Amino acid sequence: MRSPWQDFVPAALVLAAAACAPGESGSTLRVALWAGGHELEIEREVADQYEALHPGVRVVLESAPNGYEERLLTSIAAGRPPDVYLLDSPDIPTFVERGLALDLAPYREALRFRPDSVFGQVADAFRRGESMFALPKDFTPMVLYANRGVLAAAGVEGLLPVAPAPGTAPPAASSQAAPRLTAAPADAPAGWTWTDFRRAAEAVVADTDGDGRTDVFGFDFPRNLYQWIPFVWSAGGDILAPVGNGASGYLDGPGALEAYRFLTALAEDGLTPGAQFVQQGDPAREARFASGGQAFLLSGHWTLPVFGDLVEAGALDLAIVPIPHHPSRTAATSVLYASGWAVPPNAPNLRRAIDLAGFLASPEAQRIRARSGLAIPSRMDVAAEIAAADAAGIEDAFIALVEGARMTWGARVRDFSRIEALAVEIMDRRLVRGESLASSAADVARRVDAEFGW
Repeated sequence: MRSPWQDFVPAALVLAAAACAPGESGSTLRVALWAGGHELEIEREVADQYEALHPGVRVVLESAPNGYEERLLTSIAAGRPPDVYLLDSPDIPTFVERGLALDLAPYREALRFRPDSVFGQVADAFRRGESMFALPKDFTPMVLYANRGVLAAAGVEGLLPVAPAPGTAPPAASSQAAPRLTAAPADAPAGWTWTDFRRAAEAVVADTDGDGRTDVFGFDFPRNLYQWIPFVWSAGGDILAPVGNGASGYLDGPGALEAYRFLTALAEDGLTPGAQFVQQGDPAREARFASGGQAFLLSGHWTLPVFGDLVEAGALDLAIVPIPHHPSRTAATSVLYASGWAVPPNAPNLRRAIDLAGFLASPEAQRIRARSGLAIPSRMDVAAEIAAADAAGIEDAFIALVEGARMTWGARVRDFSRIEALAVEIMDRRLVRGESLASSAADVARRVDAEFGW
């Protein structure tokens, strides 16, 4: 699962292992992925472990942080595919429907892979019927990061739901029970509603230096669909018809419009840094949050390493809480983003490629990879191990929010990125030009239907 800032990693990196040991006729396996920096170093450790288990095999990691999907499609179509590639959830329909991902279901026993060892929504994203087109690597739900220091200073920390007790673990892989939800304090209003969230956001807004300008905000405006879709779901709406074949009546439906009104009102009423960030996003949001200039941040697990040193040093009191839901609902519905290891049908060394994909998704590999802190391991037992070792309870809080979450529409609808690009206009047009949300949403929904032929 690529984070939104992945495309800004400076350059594509290519790392290779040491020269092959004798006796294996110089077998080389190429792995395509988008990792950069520390994440790529971690993947190199995983590859090194595979090489140690298979003397004479060399694993080459070919990382393309920019234009990954296009490069991968080109290499497969040109007859020079990698042996294994990392498949992002929004790219699943493109590769599966074009026949560019091998069905790995027939090899599950040989690979010792059990779908029920993986979080259910994650395994389902890569399945079509009985077929399995990638072995799940890791994933994240979207959550709210809360700066407890900012909230405590405003006297509203008590509005937050209480995170699970530190050190408690999610169900083991053999359990069929769903992970726990966070619990609200006994003296707090039921649930964690938009009303609660707005009250907290309003309370923290402050001009701390008296210059007439706001220095502390409640939130940053969630411009992109991957950010705001949980608010639509949590109002009982959706952006597409149940089978993913129409936007009209959904993208512009009652639940969606409720979410757009709630979010744009936050910006219009001064609870976010404002519409000046609408066109280019808000690159300062993590820094503002960490330095006490913002109470809430909407993001995934990939942001956690950004704050790790500050939390460890005691400079940031961090909480992970659910996305708030509409007052008429009982719980929020978050969105999940995942990635998995796939094999192209025309891989140069198909047998070894399948074996390597199995190792890259194995418990051993997931334990190594979890050190990066970028995502939750897809295997429930490994996720439980990581959570049990986290005394702060952050991992428990993330895992607890998996229950009830939904996989991104991009995992089911081909070229979903085109819908995301169009949907950006809905709230932009309200904040920049003052247009009616109902009219802009209806216009965008019609254009989506026309572009997809629905």
